[in-house]
Amino acid sequence: MLKAIILDFDGLIVDTEVVWYQIYVEWFKKHKDYDMTVEEFLTCVGSNAEDLFRKLDAQGIHVDREAFVRDTQQRFIEQSGTLPAKDGVADFIHAARERGVKVALATSSGRRKPETHLRRLGLLDQFDLLVTAEDVTRIKPFPDLFLAAAEKLGLAPEECLVVEDSLNGLKAGQNAGMRVLVVPNDVTKYCTFEGDLRLCESLAQVDFDALMADF
Repeated sequence: MLKAIILDFDGLIVDTEVVWYQIYVEWFKKHKDYDMTVEEFLTCVGSNAEDLFRKLDAQGIHVDREAFVRDTQQRFIEQSGTLPAKDGVADFIHAARERGVKVALATSSGRRKPETHLRRLGLLDQFDLLVTAEDVTRIKPFPDLFLAAAEKLGLAPEECLVVEDSLNGLKAGQNAGMRVLVVPNDVTKYCTFEGDLRLCESLAQVDFDALMADF
């Protein structure tokens, strides 16, 4: 029986991944004269940039992590600060709550960003729980974020549905032993999603009653 949905944040609730991708492309072109591909960027979607940076280091393209953060963080804040919730997100969350299904967030980012955006969008009080990178040792694709959410909700993994947009998120959900609904965005649509999952283009397409009946 479905008792909780555990949603990702970036790229699923707010389309921040598209903003980040453009920032990455422009930064690498300006500072490294390097053409960042979407496939390379996908390495860090749903996780963090370190895996990408290590791969580039191995190619002789060294990234000063502190300089990158200094150059990009404020720009990201400015460009993402007015982004709306993605289509269908609010209705999907409300449908879950109306049916007594718990709603949690599990994100590889820190707590400040999702809290700020969810409060701005009037959605923060719709969540029973937020689990962030600050609460676990390992982030996605490891299962720790999802398992921590289930534990805090007092539920078994098989009672939870993960809702994700990225390959790292899908792997984390699968590694947690949870069913996964994948809703790709304009960046993660280039991923190859495989294994036990449901796939849809938008949460607006999801019939929550049918979802519960099939669970």
